[in-house]
Amino acid sequence: MASSASNNKPIVVLAEKRDQARQLAEAMGWRMGSDHGTGQWDGRPVSIIWASGHLLEIMEPQELKPDASWSNPATLLPIPRSFELRVSAPGKGRKGKTPNQYLKVIRQQLKGAGEVIVSTDPDREGTAIAWHILEHCRFRGPVRHAWLVDGLDKSAVRKTFSRLKTGEEMKSWFRASEARARSDWAYQFVVRALTCYARHGRMGNLLGQGSGRESVVSVGRVQTPTLALVVQRSREIRNFVPKDHFLIDGTFDLAGQQVKARYAPEVTADIVDASPAGVEWEPSKKIVKDGDPEPLDTPLFVGKAEVEAFRDRLMAEAGRAVVISSKTRDIKRNPPMPCDLAEFQAEMNKAAGLTAAQAQKVLEKLYNDGLVTYPRTEHAELPVSLYEPGERNPVLEHLSKLSSLGNVAARAKDIHNGQDTTYSSFRPACFTTKPMEHYGIIPTRKAANLEKMPRQEQQAYEIVARRYIQALWPAAKIREQKLGFAVPAEDLLGHRYSRFATTLNVVLDPGWMQAFPPEKDRPDTISPVPVTKNMPSPLLAVDLQTRTTRPPPWFTDRSLIKAMKSVGRHVRDPKLRKLLRESAGIGTPATRSTILETLLAREFVSRKGNRLESTPKGEALVDDLPSWLTQVETTAVWEDWLNRICELRSDDTTANAQRDKFVSRQLDRLEEYLQELQQRHGPVSGHAPRGGPKSGGPRKPTPKMLNFAKAIAKQMGQPLPKGVMTDGKQCSAFIDANKGCMGSRESGSGNAPQQTDTQPA
Repeated sequence: MASSASNNKPIVVLAEKRDQARQLAEAMGWRMGSDHGTGQWDGRPVSIIWASGHLLEIMEPQELKPDASWSNPATLLPIPRSFELRVSAPGKGRKGKTPNQYLKVIRQQLKGAGEVIVSTDPDREGTAIAWHILEHCRFRGPVRHAWLVDGLDKSAVRKTFSRLKTGEEMKSWFRASEARARSDWAYQFVVRALTCYARHGRMGNLLGQGSGRESVVSVGRVQTPTLALVVQRSREIRNFVPKDHFLIDGTFDLAGQQVKARYAPEVTADIVDASPAGVEWEPSKKIVKDGDPEPLDTPLFVGKAEVEAFRDRLMAEAGRAVVISSKTRDIKRNPPMPCDLAEFQAEMNKAAGLTAAQAQKVLEKLYNDGLVTYPRTEHAELPVSLYEPGERNPVLEHLSKLSSLGNVAARAKDIHNGQDTTYSSFRPACFTTKPMEHYGIIPTRKAANLEKMPRQEQQAYEIVARRYIQALWPAAKIREQKLGFAVPAEDLLGHRYSRFATTLNVVLDPGWMQAFPPEKDRPDTISPVPVTKNMPSPLLAVDLQTRTTRPPPWFTDRSLIKAMKSVGRHVRDPKLRKLLRESAGIGTPATRSTILETLLAREFVSRKGNRLESTPKGEALVDDLPSWLTQVETTAVWEDWLNRICELRSDDTTANAQRDKFVSRQLDRLEEYLQELQQRHGPVSGHAPRGGPKSGGPRKPTPKMLNFAKAIAKQMGQPLPKGVMTDGKQCSAFIDANKGCMGSRESGSGNAPQQTDTQPA
């Protein structure tokens, strides 16, 4: 709480960016100026100011360790343990303003301030942006946080300002961000070492080619495991050998109804070891759950002669087939949850073909316009407080006016207000009492004017609105019957009886499905049948369907983002699987699309149409790196530790200690790896040859050289000679020989600036 002395002083509200400040000012009735806004709140004068993302950053390695070189890995040890900040480079300022200019305004407004209300994005990075600024400007007054998870519309902002959090309560999020940033920063030393060795040809003939940034060997704690996922999938597809096999279905007479069931033999370890004739085995695709044993391999019935003989045996005993099991239950199928960021990106990719980064940009525009709640969320559930009539009704009221969703929104509103003739009000499954800093993405109380919005923003808003409305509809009620049949004929695995299984479903109440018909997994139309065990059920026919195994699908933006989030499902170690599930996979909602764009920019991954494929360069890197750098488990441990630092509310001493402990462990490991690289590759000295290691071709000219050469050729009225566009030496020679034709103003431009081997990434 602010002291009595500071109660008479102005309040400074610090936003992350101008658009966010504008939304806050509109919600609170403050006036916006060119570099800050003014107003009143709680009887005190208010000044609202804004940053432009991170205005401060950790110094470059050579600033903290002057001898740290791109051309001599021996100079990289030890990694500095100091993490001094500097003002970010001018190029990072938005709309022409530099970080220094932003800081000048902020510093002026903080003079004489009695209190600061941090109103940045409600996550680790947003919190760090604010605290770095406050520490840089040496602000020592009280700090509170407006945790803007409910959105930026008027109602949400006013509600947030009515329940501000203390600065100490949220400072642990800043410490977690520092732990992440310092540890990620240290990877630059590994990048420098790998790049040097690659440029000298110590890592094959693919890595380290080109000049400057083209030759940089980039690694990172999320980037590299993500690359490994793409490499693994690409190799699985390229190395895939299709196998022809048979699916075996039986049609049974069940009390006068024809029911089709699939041959489903019991598999044991002894049977797998015995390798019956006509059967091949492939690894199970079953997702292991906690406490479950490792799944056995899955049989493929490949032998045509064996399968046809099996069919004959079945039909010879067709009249003796019986029901061996029947289990009927009524189940509820809840509607899909509201979107989290990964799910929204997948939906937007499907609807508009946008990449993950493009979809996130569109969604954040809606958030900044106050139309949807905070977008960078891992969670799809909603806090139970949002089910209160005062929260849901205003949203459903304006959604009911949308032409595409109005009817289903109005019906949902009636249901929950007890005004529907079919359904009683109920609390939907998407609402939870579990604590969450961020929750599912839903529309705010601010109505959207879709007709005036760009098409992609319309699509994005309708996706968010549809999933919210859908989540409020009643569950579908389905009667499910699982049936097992047996035929007294030896099966393909040596069992005396051949077993078949099927599941029948019938919809008792369609619930949400009547308003939002599912695209797949539609229930059957065959009703469950009363049966008893050993009830005769003659086999009517055996259908042998020829199938060919298919490789896994190529990753797309949509599926890779989802794989990064759910990657723990495929980890065998139960402890690590649980850790990955609790930390929501690798990366964060805010960084996953950026990671993908980095892999594409580094040419480790290529985008061919809609599919993502690893390149030979990316595969060479994964093959060269140690497993701890490529395994998803490593970065999951990071996220788990960072989350635990965030949870140290109002305990900055412990949060600082845990930050330092975490960073020290990461830097120790990186230093060990740098020592291993030195032992493996030996000493190197001097700059690597231009063009990289035995590149098999000349160094390419830089874009600046090409532009100048083209200008010269245009001035001379002749085409560029052969080789100038592809050979840096030829391009440079052409410029030197002909630059005089450009006149004295250009005479100093003949040798266009080139990136050198010592230029940082």
